[in-house]
Amino acid sequence: MATIRIPQDATPFLPLCRSHSGDAHDRTEQVCFETYADLIVFAAALGYEEMNGKLPMRETRFLDRPNPIDLQTFKNDRRYPPILLIALAASKDRAVVRDEDLLCKITEDFAAVGCERLKKTVDQGVPGGWHLAIAKRLADSGVTPSENQI
Repeated sequence: MATIRIPQDATPFLPLCRSHSGDAHDRTEQVCFETYADLIVFAAALGYEEMNGKLPMRETRFLDRPNPIDLQTFKNDRRYPPILLIALAASKDRAVVRDEDLLCKITEDFAAVGCERLKKTVDQGVPGGWHLAIAKRLADSGVTPSENQI
């Protein structure tokens, strides 16, 4: 069973996930991501952008808890197409579509880079907290919503 592990650099961002707390109402103000999988997709996209599409060559450490996320979680929702496109673009090889372990590794590596870069942005002390740091990082990367998203 293919799984995607959560990079150690994601630790500060886990409380920003609704799934981090058993009671969603307790953390409503701090929720940026519905699930850990959403955080991973965001971080992988950010990592891909940071690396200009080049595969990261790094040693990544992963968390034991929370548990790795089953790839099926991504496939059952809107999360799969972005990670598949990232893996295809970075590897430049259609074989990644059939190699779930490679797809997971590429996603993990880009997510680790994305979390590391996001942590550096947060550590710079953006006034207003983590939400604004994430928004600032998005604004700095030139990402704009499409007309369909507005």
